[in-house]
Amino acid sequence: MKFGEAIKKKREQLDLTQQELAEKLFVSRQTVCRWENGTRCPDLIMSKKIALVLGISLDELVPNEAVQDYEPAKEAAPDLSCVKVMFTGIMMVLIATFLTAADAGFVMDVAGLLFIGGIVTFIVGLLIPQEKKPGVIDESLPQRQCPRCGKSHDFDYPQCPFCEYSYQD
Repeated sequence: MKFGEAIKKKREQLDLTQQELAEKLFVSRQTVCRWENGTRCPDLIMSKKIALVLGISLDELVPNEAVQDYEPAKEAAPDLSCVKVMFTGIMMVLIATFLTAADAGFVMDVAGLLFIGGIVTFIVGLLIPQEKKPGVIDESLPQRQCPRCGKSHDFDYPQCPFCEYSYQD
């Protein structure tokens, strides 16, 4: 059973509509619908509120199957610093173009500086090396590899969150 299915099942057992649950959680009915059909997932605090409103523990709300199917993201986050610099250059060129179109005498010097500065800024943005930022998994934290399933997770778990292998046996 998935997380959304657990919410729906318990909500229906309590004879609550999506609207009634949404009102108790101070969210929209559409948000509850998205949680139940799996297109969205609430954060940890909202998950705890859902469990409290439904009268169950967070462990009951998040079934073991959902944890076992979970694969943490290992993709590095894209570096957008070069895009920000290039965007700044484009904005400078656009402002210079508007100032030139206004054709005010003293503004022409400012417009020329903005135009040249914008082009230089855009070129600098092109030359910025793109570095890969660390992904969601922080390798600096102590990790342990489960001998049963082979997946890595934080060292401080007493059992593997994926296959529930207990390290205390």
